[in-house]
Amino acid sequence: ATVGADDEMAIIPPVSGGTYAAPRTQRSLTVDPAESILSVIVLAALLVSAWVPLEWFVVITVGAALAWLWDLSDTDATGTGSINLYATLFAPPLAAAATYAWGYEGFAGGFAAAIAVAIFWPIFESRWRSVEAIGMTASVAMIAAAGVGAMVMLRMMSTAIALSFLFIVGLAIIAALVTGAYGGQTIDPNVGILVGALMAGLLAGVLTDDIDLATSLVAAVAVASGLIAGRVLGSMVRTGSIVHTVRLPGQLSPLDGLWLAAPLFWLALVALG
Repeated sequence: ATVGADDEMAIIPPVSGGTYAAPRTQRSLTVDPAESILSVIVLAALLVSAWVPLEWFVVITVGAALAWLWDLSDTDATGTGSINLYATLFAPPLAAAATYAWGYEGFAGGFAAAIAVAIFWPIFESRWRSVEAIGMTASVAMIAAAGVGAMVMLRMMSTAIALSFLFIVGLAIIAALVTGAYGGQTIDPNVGILVGALMAGLLAGVLTDDIDLATSLVAAVAVASGLIAGRVLGSMVRTGSIVHTVRLPGQLSPLDGLWLAAPLFWLALVALG
């Protein structure tokens, strides 16, 4: 088949699967970094909060997750409200509070409680009893709970580890925004995420004693995987299709992958010691 001017091509991942809708115009491939200024502010707030007492980091992380959930629900492409926003809003505080109080065991309990709220909410409100609404709400709640809980655990491990994670995420997201704005048809944002994450992982491994270089690079790849998967999830919810090179609606759409990247980064550290 011939590739047209309006077709979208993505190097990573090469196969998306599912329903796909290509951008209508070439202009849609242009990304305005100014539209993502709120995401940069949130990342900066998380970076600064990693230096302050753990309690404040927990509060700011929960606030960032709640803002993201609201933004995701507000741009739900279905138009029918497939995400039960109020049920998902319980996930970040439950996961964060339980992790802060009881560590890994608390994270597991908070994660389970977040899923339970999402699943059992329709018992009391019939409009959310469709399979689509329950499945979407539970999935989003799981991601939010896992992301917040993992970030709290990273901060409990050490300030340097939390800063390393946020630095890798931040540089990867900025690289994605830059490649989306100026990469044209040569480099897509997914490549930018991978390259940015690897560069940041290399710097983090060299500059911190808490993570060795090899572990930092593997963890950076895990972060890139989470960010790319988050972009896919975000595009499905926000546009109703899987796209890789267009600017997704929503002020916090660049953070769609943050909450998947955190548990993958934590798992990489645990697996590699």
